[in-house]
Amino acid sequence: MRLGLQIPQGYFNEFEGWEPARAVRRVIEICQLAERRGFDSVWFGEHVTSKWGGESIAFDCFTLATAVAAVVPRVEIGFCIVNTTFRNPALTAKIASTLDSVSDGRLVLGLGTGFKPIEADQFGYPFPPLRDRLAMLAEHFEIITRMVEHDGKPFTYEGQYAQVHEVINSPRSVRRPRIKILAAGEGPNVTMRLGARYADVFNFGVEFPLAPAAISTLRSRCEEIGRDPATLELQTGLNPSWPYRGLRNTYGQRMMTNEDVSYIPPEIWAKTMPRVDLIAGWHDLGMDELILATPGLHNSDETLDELLEDVQAAGVPFPSGA
Repeated sequence: MRLGLQIPQGYFNEFEGWEPARAVRRVIEICQLAERRGFDSVWFGEHVTSKWGGESIAFDCFTLATAVAAVVPRVEIGFCIVNTTFRNPALTAKIASTLDSVSDGRLVLGLGTGFKPIEADQFGYPFPPLRDRLAMLAEHFEIITRMVEHDGKPFTYEGQYAQVHEVINSPRSVRRPRIKILAAGEGPNVTMRLGARYADVFNFGVEFPLAPAAISTLRSRCEEIGRDPATLELQTGLNPSWPYRGLRNTYGQRMMTNEDVSYIPPEIWAKTMPRVDLIAGWHDLGMDELILATPGLHNSDETLDELLEDVQAAGVPFPSGA
């Protein structure tokens, strides 16, 4: 199982009160540390505002990842996920292929619909119902995957939500046959079918007890279109602000409460698994990659040491190639 590291970029209010240039330097330091310590990838997400609001820094994911790619030469640069409804899909493809060139073919591009109405409202984007956003996402997958094929040709596509006309995207991708594409979520009917059709990686957004059923469903979505399920990599991740039982220190990071995830019944919330057990559980379920996260990484390297102690205790080889 490969191991990635989720990088703080402000969503969880990590950099509240920081001077922005100092925060960028710390992000780069963390990515360089992750590479030295043997991680296979570093990961960013797209949020244009911080989770708990205010003036807290929330960095643009593409710009930040490009800065990292230029100075961190080995690890994959991943997005889980880009809110593609915030931009024209052809522009997303252009940005992605440029970043793939900067990183010499290390980009993993995750595409999704977004889930926070407040972000769309503040930035002036429409936020249609989920059914419409998923239909939009399907068209974006079609356009973006074709535009980032290494040997792709110009094409025209006329959809309800997006169109391109004999579009030429140069550069396309360094990686062959194309930039690696990621889909994420838990929806069995639309999201998993999109993953089966378009993605190279599928990130499960489910609580651990529901994972075996979700894996089975994803495999069936591959089989129904004649795809070998083994060709779709399985991935999931931890949350840096989740109060896993047994955490020794949060290093100044604000942690989530049951009120932040009110859909989880209090009796279930009270039984949150220890982080080490969750790492071991996902490993036993056969994940190809686990994106690790740890609280307070913006403030201290020690939290990474504690995370890797949990990886060792879970019986997961690290570095992952060991």
